[in-house]
Amino acid sequence: MKTKELKRIVKRLMNDKKYRNMTFDQLSDFIGLSKKKDRQMLSHVLKELQVKCMVEKDGNGTYKKGNGAPKIVGVLRGNQRGFGFVIPDYSIFSEDVFIPEKALHGALDMDTVWVRLTSKPGDKRPEGEVVEIIARGHQKIIGRYQKGKGFGFVVPDNDRLCKDIFIPERRGRKAVTGDKVVTQIVSWSETGKNPEGEILEILGNESEPGIDILSVIKEYDIPMDFSNDVERETNQLSDRISESELEKRRDLRDQQIFTIDGDDAKDFDDAVSLTQTKDGNFLLGVHIADVSHYVRPGSAIDESALERGTSVYVVDRVVPMLPFKLSNDVCSLVPNKDRLTFSCEMEINKDGQVVRYDIFKSVICSKARMTYKKVNALLADRIDEAAELKPFRSELVLMEELHEILRVKRRLNRGAINFDFPEAKILLDNHGFPEEVIIDERLISHRIIEEFMLVCNETIAEHVSKLDAPFIFRNHPEPHPEKLVAFRTFINRYGFKLGKNDDQVPSGHDFQQLVVDIEGKNEERVITLLMLRTMQQAVYEGHNLGHYALGASFYTHFTSPIRRYPDLFVHRYLAKAMTGKINKKSLDYLEKNIDAVASHASETERRAENIEREITKLKMTEYMTRHLGDEFTGRISGVTSFGFFVELENTIEGLVRLADLKDDYYNYDPDLHQHIGEHRGKIFRLGQEIKIKVAKADVSSKQIDFVPMD
Repeated sequence: MKTKELKRIVKRLMNDKKYRNMTFDQLSDFIGLSKKKDRQMLSHVLKELQVKCMVEKDGNGTYKKGNGAPKIVGVLRGNQRGFGFVIPDYSIFSEDVFIPEKALHGALDMDTVWVRLTSKPGDKRPEGEVVEIIARGHQKIIGRYQKGKGFGFVVPDNDRLCKDIFIPERRGRKAVTGDKVVTQIVSWSETGKNPEGEILEILGNESEPGIDILSVIKEYDIPMDFSNDVERETNQLSDRISESELEKRRDLRDQQIFTIDGDDAKDFDDAVSLTQTKDGNFLLGVHIADVSHYVRPGSAIDESALERGTSVYVVDRVVPMLPFKLSNDVCSLVPNKDRLTFSCEMEINKDGQVVRYDIFKSVICSKARMTYKKVNALLADRIDEAAELKPFRSELVLMEELHEILRVKRRLNRGAINFDFPEAKILLDNHGFPEEVIIDERLISHRIIEEFMLVCNETIAEHVSKLDAPFIFRNHPEPHPEKLVAFRTFINRYGFKLGKNDDQVPSGHDFQQLVVDIEGKNEERVITLLMLRTMQQAVYEGHNLGHYALGASFYTHFTSPIRRYPDLFVHRYLAKAMTGKINKKSLDYLEKNIDAVASHASETERRAENIEREITKLKMTEYMTRHLGDEFTGRISGVTSFGFFVELENTIEGLVRLADLKDDYYNYDPDLHQHIGEHRGKIFRLGQEIKIKVAKADVSSKQIDFVPMD
């Protein structure tokens, strides 16, 4: 079935007077879509029709006919000068909509808004006004308190929130000037006046070490402490394993099982083992901490874990999903201690195919706590750096062999797309100041564990897809058509192609070929970044649609229940299914709640990513305050109407403002993503290498400014 035909079917169905609101699965069944590809197509069609307001999705997850009124819906990004821009949904290249201050109508930075265009065709830039605030981006605001006579103001850390928060004295909690505070908005103004708020918490003086990072975490409303009920339940837990529990499990304590993690890891939720069968196949064991044994449904710990959704890892701390007694002790697969696990044992042939698998509850005793660096050293024959791992050398060499089979013969051959971006690591001194920003090298040991976890997650997902019950899947849709058109238009200008036919959805192999084509070219980093933006985000959903980037028909998250709630949820109901305990009550619960749990998990994942990104920007800006006037070489990573961004080798990015280019008047060419000098013809183009000097590093706005040296 073609997309256009399916779109006509959906429109005709919803225009029928007899139509009653249906869920995604009900629509799929009603239309007769049984193939995974057709169900993916329906998901895309529904999203496209939602954007055009021809279809609406209500709070119960059912779809109904929309009113058809054209909307531009997007996220407002404020500016310290009072105006804003709305970034439309489903766009990576189209222009943002300018919103004058008088047309904001009370909307603030990060609010999701409905905008009506006020500009006319042919105008230099699209302009609009906010018609409706769909969702507030900030319920709580972090900032610096400034005390006045009988009142105070909170100046938001986020300078895009260009309105200070008025605080009546009775709502000030005795804060003093210079305190970092958490403020809740009490009343929003639609007339341009300052919103009114109250102080909920005083974090400490702005000069104290660590307050800057704490402020970012608090801005996203992440609870730092656990409730008394959670602490009480946690204190009752013990890592002692009863004989009756041991009798229910497969005993693997004599097997050569171990963990491989980072140097500074504290919670170990996955362990691995590997042997070879007589016919040359690999017998891979992935053993995951059995968190579901300790965290019972409906308990205070479970409710807290669901609310948090995921652990948050930032440069100097972790905000855990579970209390440390669970994550770092009772459930952590530390060496030489018996631990309860959920195991997936897979027999894998020389082509990387899983020919047999077994899923079972187990008990293990890890024989070693290995680190990525030491495993890598041993595999590189630098034995003196990892002498303690010599007893495990045969297993580790075998793991390296299996990893390559899984990577090439299993994943790459089916079209999986590898986005292997360099990641920065920020090293702090004792006062929390960033001493160094380096590239965190991905080692062969990282890739070994990654491949083992991927094949385990796929195996579990395919298994649960055969069970007669809903489960949480990790779905990744095909790239959005509008983004694909824009991306292809861009790369075509540089002489590259994505697939043979621009009218077709590219396969994973097409993306793989593009990666090969751009390797070593000036545009490589930029095209790779834009390729990633072309992709839709992976999400948790209560039905399986496959994972496009991995080229996997089935995918879920099973391997990290200490730090991700979806994994814990999958463990819990997989265990019920294995013991025949998914009864009508369990099925009813799953059918009613699984979509909400999956959606919430996706939201908390995005929240954690935003926190990590904001803190990284904060510390990178702070790092550059000691490099003012220093010169670096980078590449132009983005071009806008007001200037262009330059990324350095260590991934730090700064802005070159058009206003700072004094040698000529530069014309912006949005189609070619470049600025051209009107008189001298000098060009600043996306992907171009450029030498810059650090001109400014404003920690409060997390903004770094560069000026060109040429």
